Amino acid sequence: MFIPKGVDIPALDIEKMWEYTNAGDWKVGDIVTGGDVIGTVYENGLFKVHRIMIPPNIKGKISKIMPSG
Repeated sequence: MFIPKGVDIPALDIEKMWEYTNAGDWKVGDIVTGGDVIGTVYENGLFKVHRIMIPPNIKGKISKIMPSG
């Protein structure tokens, strides 16, 4: 869902423990770059899925994959 300019939506609570689910078939050694989705969390009733993405202008190699949870 696109959030238009000027709409104030609070960010996810960084203190809360979120149920993380791995996304895709990522493997140790894979190269990731800005915009790649590496996982998801349930956000709320309006935004059911919050995608966890690699930040823009970041790239690297996966060194460890944590299980969902």
